[in-house]
Amino acid sequence: MQKREFKKPNFSIDRARRGDLAKQIAFGLRTAIETGYYRPGDILPPVRDLAEILGVSMGIAVQAVNKIREAGLISPRPAVGSVVCAPDRPLWKGQVLIVSPSGGTQHYINSVCAALCDALVANGYLALTVSVPQTAEGEYDFALLDLMTRQHVDLIVQLHDQPEIAKWLSARKIPFARLTADASKRLPAGCVGVVRRSNEAADMAFAAHCREAGIKNIVVATAWKSCSVMSSLRKAGIEAKRWHFNIPRGTAGAKVAQRAFDAVSERLAKLKGSLPELVYFDDDFLASGALAAMLHAGVRIPEDIRFATLFNCSGGGSGIAFAVPITRMEVDSHADGCTMADAVLSYLKTGDFPLNLVVGPKHVRGETF
Repeated sequence: MQKREFKKPNFSIDRARRGDLAKQIAFGLRTAIETGYYRPGDILPPVRDLAEILGVSMGIAVQAVNKIREAGLISPRPAVGSVVCAPDRPLWKGQVLIVSPSGGTQHYINSVCAALCDALVANGYLALTVSVPQTAEGEYDFALLDLMTRQHVDLIVQLHDQPEIAKWLSARKIPFARLTADASKRLPAGCVGVVRRSNEAADMAFAAHCREAGIKNIVVATAWKSCSVMSSLRKAGIEAKRWHFNIPRGTAGAKVAQRAFDAVSERLAKLKGSLPELVYFDDDFLASGALAAMLHAGVRIPEDIRFATLFNCSGGGSGIAFAVPITRMEVDSHADGCTMADAVLSYLKTGDFPLNLVVGPKHVRGETF
């Protein structure tokens, strides 16, 4: 009898992880089916060949094939083999792997990721997410990402700026795109394109607003090492004092707000009525606690002090509520995710990633300044 032809698996496995080899193979076969590498009617390699190709025992190969058979992805047929079933849903056109750092609240990244996933799935692409955690020593652990990139991936999308992750992706020679604040025009090896995050337009509009209002005494409150609005204010000829909150990244939002409430309450007691003209907060959880402290102390806004803040209008921000619209740097993470999705889909469909894409907050004039 003539031996039937079959396509070899388009993935490899990590044989060092002996305890989950069957799961790895089952995941690889599932992905190959869902992305259309194996199409309805195709015949999978016989378990003996599968075991030989992947370098595992027959027993492991049988376990893996049984898992996808139980999931309804294949149908065993005597004298034929394991035939890929027609799915209830359309086959995926391809697979995109979305990579983000782990730890912290990550509200912005989570919202961007959700919008990106929704758009990819709506357009027929399988979107999987993976985090790259850091060890106690600050090193990145690429074990899970390494395992997932052993499967066929059409494109990887790196969310956030970690150059260590970009360097690792470059070494794997898998096409990837980035959402980054890096202003460099030179792309890492293997990077097909970037969507750049920039606060410059909003910062300049805020500085112009300050000059227009004749404000000279500004305090910029921040918990981070740098704050882009400071340089824009200096370029506009406006001096600003920095008020630093010593709050580690990753602190839960409610705790950030509480610490801001305590710190602002203490400072207001020391100022004894000598208030700055304007306070700008570059975090909406900080702003939420500070606003509560000001109202508790009887400080009127904007009569006694003008108030502005960074504001996440989507993606899990603090949701600051006030009697009048707040002057703000409004971040729309969902819209940023949609911009990233449009660029990724353009690449997947045409091979071209759009150039000069920039996302960032917009300055919105409210009634608190």
